[in-house]
Amino acid sequence: MKAELNRIADEVMRRYRELPKDFAGHVKVGRGASGSETSKIDKYAEDAVIDLIEREDIDLNVLSEEIGYIDRGAKKTLVLDPIDGTLNCTHGIPFFSVSLAICTERMSDCGYALVKNLVSGDTYYARRGGGAVLNSHRIAIAKYREDESVFIVYDGKDAAPETEAVRNTSSRVRTMGCASLEMCMVAQGAVDAHYMNCTNPRRMIRVVDIAASALILREAGGELCDLEGNKYDVRLSLDDRKNFLAYGDPIVKELIL
Repeated sequence: MKAELNRIADEVMRRYRELPKDFAGHVKVGRGASGSETSKIDKYAEDAVIDLIEREDIDLNVLSEEIGYIDRGAKKTLVLDPIDGTLNCTHGIPFFSVSLAICTERMSDCGYALVKNLVSGDTYYARRGGGAVLNSHRIAIAKYREDESVFIVYDGKDAAPETEAVRNTSSRVRTMGCASLEMCMVAQGAVDAHYMNCTNPRRMIRVVDIAASALILREAGGELCDLEGNKYDVRLSLDDRKNFLAYGDPIVKELIL
């Protein structure tokens, strides 16, 4: 399955790099299955994935942010975010990805995951029970050190009041705008936590956003929980949305929750 995920991710990157400079990726072209507005770049990348799966007859169903669920009669489902970090992509901020996970019924049964930075080409991959790698090199979470701690914190206009206390817990705070890559940064030990506490349910995280990076984080020794401290899990549905905390060292969970 690793080969198939790599082919899909490479196809998205290739198609992205072939785009003309005047491609109006920010233009809204409708609403996706989740009810969110669909940008032209999202549809373009999603079409690239669907075309490849159909052309090569890859034995997977598809759950994607824009098109929703495609039942192809397979036992496994590709949980897809064709462009994670769409705003970054359309504004020329070089931090966005394609996120791919192979699941059966829930996020927690994910067996394979790949997240590819569509600018740098950096590729995170994990197989359940097989550890996590970045560009084929094993990665692991970092031990928490208070004076050098770095948290990624959601700070949009709908950020909950409790967010301020979390900011003050860390030595440094960053916001990058691409959940899959941000969580992978926790997995590789670059940052200590990724915290999202949003008051607007429509902005909360969905399975397509983090199914892949959740497995990568867990295989690197970290964990993902909801804000009640329970292990994070959702159905393969665009309707389930939650806030979350991704962390490496369990001390971080104790500090924040």
